[in-house]
This record gives sequence, C-alpha cells and structure tokens, in this order.
Amino acid sequence: MYSFILLPSKRKLNQPTKNKKMKKFILATALIITLVTFSSVAKANEAKMPEKEYFSNGEKIGVSKNYDFAKLPKDAIYTITTKYTFPKYNLHECVEFVDVYGNNKFFLIMSSEKVNLILEITNEGDVSVASRIKK
Repeated sequence: MYSFILLPSKRKLNQPTKNKKMKKFILATALIITLVTFSSVAKANEAKMPEKEYFSNGEKIGVSKNYDFAKLPKDAIYTITTKYTFPKYNLHECVEFVDVYGNNKFFLIMSSEKVNLILEITNEGDVSVASRIKK
C-alpha cells in the first residue's frame, strides 16, 4: 500500500472547510498524482489500481480505488454518455474516493484531443467538472 502527503494545511480535518474550490483542487491534484504514479503499471499488466490512502498534515483524509463505470448512479451514466461521448472523449479511469467519515464520491478521468477532464460524481448522480486541463 502506498501513501503520500498532499499539501500542508493549517486547518484541522474536523473543522468545516470554507473553500470548496480548494477541496476540489486537492482531490484533483491527488487523483492526477495517482494517475501518474500508477498509469505505467496499469498499462503494463492491466491490473486494477490498488487501494490508495491520502494524507494531509499526517492525518488520513481518505482512500481511493478503482470503480466499475457501470456501477455509477444511473443519472450520472446518462449525463456522461450524452455530454462526454466517445470517440470525442476517452475514459481512462473511474475511481471511488471515500473520506474518513465514510462519505464517498466518484471521479472519472477523461481526455479529448484538446483537454483532460476530471469529473466529480456524487452518490445522487450529479456530475461536475473538478478539473479541466488544456493540452
């Protein structure tokens, strides 16, 4: 099992987060680091990504692992398959992130010729763009 420290923070984990954009940035950064770390291994043996722990200031903030796209909420699947269609967008990874409180979110890593996307999906099936990186 692998682990690393994301970003230093002065706030405690149990204090309410005031900046949702910072939370999304931290999660997106963690997922990008995860992709970079495991992409060559996954392509080489096509194995599933092992469970990965995330830490901030020495405190565990969550765990991620691969997730089956077909098991996502139906509303999310409908939104993704209509808005981000193949072959324009290619799906690279579907990841479930579970925080220390047991709340889970899903992240899809997709790419097109012009942009790399990380989509955030809630349990209710709401889809939002967590990160958009132009190539």
